[in-house]
Amino acid sequence: MKVLAWLAGIGTLLGAAAYTLISLNRWEWNRALFFLMIVVVAEIGLATALVLNKLNRIDRAPRFHDETLTALKEVRPELPDRFAWLKESMNRTNVFITFVVAGGLIISAIGWLVDRIASKTSGALAEQRLAADLRSIAYPPGGIVVDQVTVLTQDVPGADDAQVRKLLRNSGRT
Repeated sequence: MKVLAWLAGIGTLLGAAAYTLISLNRWEWNRALFFLMIVVVAEIGLATALVLNKLNRIDRAPRFHDETLTALKEVRPELPDRFAWLKESMNRTNVFITFVVAGGLIISAIGWLVDRIASKTSGALAEQRLAADLRSIAYPPGGIVVDQVTVLTQDVPGADDAQVRKLLRNSGRT
């Protein structure tokens, strides 16, 4: 029965791959995509079956006896305890905890200081000072864009220039 299932999976994979190539040769894109999807499904099914088959073989493999496992544990080297300093005494404060608490206090103090400085530099008084400082570079009250008639009626420095007179003559002013 297992052989029949494997043959069906492999046959489906090869048949769908062949029809994908035939559909691509005929420029039938939707049909080619459909058969390609079947190829992917068959491939996933076969890969899953292979993995499950391998896991089944591993599960059926003979296990170590308890005596062998005990002998292996006896010859295993001891690993050093890297955090032994945390287990020395539960009654005293360790350096690690002190460092974390002190770091939290320092970060909180920096945050409080930044908040105080920000609240002092932004407010109504600061905005009034900024407006007074910017008044010297502000645009004129009417703005800087004027219409063409206003420009042409003003006295233009250098109006004695021939090109300026020609420009003014073409605009209606002589």
